[in-house]
Amino acid sequence: MIRMVGVAKVYPMGSEISPILEDVTLHVPQGMLAAIIGPSGSGKTTLLNLIGGLDTPTQGQYFLNGQDVSHFSREQWAHERNRTIGFVFQSFQLIPALSARDNVALPLVYRGVAPKVRRAQADQALEHVGLGHRRDHRPSQLSGGQQQRVAIARALIGDPALLLADEPTGNLDQATGQEILALLQTLNRAGKTVVIVTHSAEVAHACRQVIQMQDGHLVRVAQEMERV
Repeated sequence: MIRMVGVAKVYPMGSEISPILEDVTLHVPQGMLAAIIGPSGSGKTTLLNLIGGLDTPTQGQYFLNGQDVSHFSREQWAHERNRTIGFVFQSFQLIPALSARDNVALPLVYRGVAPKVRRAQADQALEHVGLGHRRDHRPSQLSGGQQQRVAIARALIGDPALLLADEPTGNLDQATGQEILALLQTLNRAGKTVVIVTHSAEVAHACRQVIQMQDGHLVRVAQEMERV
């Protein structure tokens, strides 16, 4: 699903060049449940942003589902994300004035899907994450865990092959975080490739591939059988 070869990302800092990622070579197979771990500032979120096309590599090659996307334009990436990738963020990023159903349906608005169809698909996605009975509630009327479930339903609305989650349990208590992790595991077992940036040892231990970052370098990739 994901293959990177010699990927680097640098940012200009005045007259200086600041390397954020250096020489990252990585393979995440289709259907994998993977965690990206490492201390703050190690490059985890930058790597996730490159995987999702929210940023572009300065050098190296990136293949997504067999397609070289290294030099995609913004328009090409917008189309690819809409078709292939779902995002889940730590801060949920729900629109306060919209119901759960309308938040979930929002990506379909941009696709030009008819209102009746997108409402039906949003209801189905909310049922999938166990929140069909809360579809008319606004984010302020939902718990943190319920808001994250709405965010996951929104990420699933287009049936993406790849789900990217940036600290999806970071703002949740332990019990609710375990529920969200279990939901992501269920989605993975149903065939989704899931990549999670996390500081949680529990989340990382639940994943079948662990990608360890340090100072912008990929220092270790461990498969489930290789971990102690």
